[in-house]
Amino acid sequence: MKIAVLISIVGLLQTTSAGAQTIQRCEGAGQRITYANAECPAGTRAVKALPPAPPPSAQSRAETKAQLQRDKDAVKTQQKPVVQDKALRAPSSSDLQKAADCGYLQASLDSSRQLRNVLTTRPYYSTEDVEEADARINELAAEYRRVCG
Repeated sequence: MKIAVLISIVGLLQTTSAGAQTIQRCEGAGQRITYANAECPAGTRAVKALPPAPPPSAQSRAETKAQLQRDKDAVKTQQKPVVQDKALRAPSSSDLQKAADCGYLQASLDSSRQLRNVLTTRPYYSTEDVEEADARINELAAEYRRVCG
């Protein structure tokens, strides 16, 4: 849709052949090619002149204007009214804070579970260390349920 509008605008802004200039393809030392809309720069020679594009026909202009109007009308019909529904509004700061707290508690819970698993894979670990880790996991799980539901 945006491309069609852009093409329509470009089509309307094209200049007539009276205002258009011929583009020169200039070749310099080492086969270096440059393009100029005036005389070729010093040290280069004109190899080819590229004529300006012909102006759009009256029919093409009319079609472009009609397409532009159709695109404008389509954009107007696609615009939606502002939604006043509470469920679709942006989250409040308390909702954002709750989400951040839940994320932090979930990460802490996951980390504590990983540490407990590491403890049990060591050749020498005490049951007190494992019991402390289990107690910490239970505390975090209770806090997570309380805060996050």
